[in-house]
Amino acid sequence: MNPEYQNAWKTARERAGLTQEAAAELVDVSAKSIGYYESGARHMTPQVAAQLADAYHAPWLRNLYCTECPIGCHRSLPTEPTDLRAATIEAHCELHAEKLGQRIDRLMEIAKDGRVDENEMPEFVAICDQFREMQHALAKFELLVEMLRK
Repeated sequence: MNPEYQNAWKTARERAGLTQEAAAELVDVSAKSIGYYESGARHMTPQVAAQLADAYHAPWLRNLYCTECPIGCHRSLPTEPTDLRAATIEAHCELHAEKLGQRIDRLMEIAKDGRVDENEMPEFVAICDQFREMQHALAKFELLVEMLRK
């Protein structure tokens, strides 16, 4: 398990003002288990990860958990807290109307024959990568909404 991953869970617990014992009570596991999760000695279940993320008021921990999962590891999700200013600046850069319109226009040109040929493939992949970056920027706002509602 990634040491950064372990430290994020411990850091979030401490920021929430919880001891291992208090966190354990909230999610119905032993304090020893919380210690094992934080040290990487044991891998928590998705249910425990979700409960701890909620208990710590740290919704990004759900995404962090997914980076360790064989299903979610291929997705680009925010795995640390963000603030409104940083998320807005990133979104502005990624979602600029003119750039977005150009990407969509080019995608329409590529897709008009219903296939992506060998010459179009590099540009198609680049457009998909740009869309993933946009998705990542928007996911930060989803986390902000969760954080601000708590």
